[in-house]
Amino acid sequence: MSRAYTPGGRFTSDFERVSVQDGIDADLKNPVGTKALWFVFNKTSTVVDPIYDTAAQTSGRIWRGPYPLPIIRAIITQGKVPTSQRGFYNADTLHLTINSRDIEKIDAGVLGNPDLENRGRIVWKNQVYRPFSVQQRGIIAEDYALVVVDCIQLSSEEMVNDSQFLSYVDVPPRS
Repeated sequence: MSRAYTPGGRFTSDFERVSVQDGIDADLKNPVGTKALWFVFNKTSTVVDPIYDTAAQTSGRIWRGPYPLPIIRAIITQGKVPTSQRGFYNADTLHLTINSRDIEKIDAGVLGNPDLENRGRIVWKNQVYRPFSVQQRGIIAEDYALVVVDCIQLSSEEMVNDSQFLSYVDVPPRS
């Protein structure tokens, strides 16, 4: 006899989580979702100035990727400026909802230890964004079904020392 505190049968929490994630893919990601490119910061290959945290002239900051990432929902808010130490310019914010297993395919273990240094990069619609908040959502047992990533758009000045993103830098026309 099975009690409420000792569930049994085929409907385990793993079964339910996989079913929820399959439903997310079938109902949200595949018919109406979008795609982004995810870049994972490569701390071991990166060379930065110890004081200014900018790329060194030899190799600079390095990211692994790009990895195509299916996005369930993307919401862009234009012109919002979150308070930060990086300055007070006007930038867009991007709110992404992602199936957790899609992120785990790219960077295993990231859900247990999100990029706390906020050094990952996401390219969406030819704009480069820096994640500043990663939140796990949809908890089933001890696993997460969804991940919500809030990002801020990077200005051209922030990318001039990062050779991997120079193709996204807006170069003013010569006069």
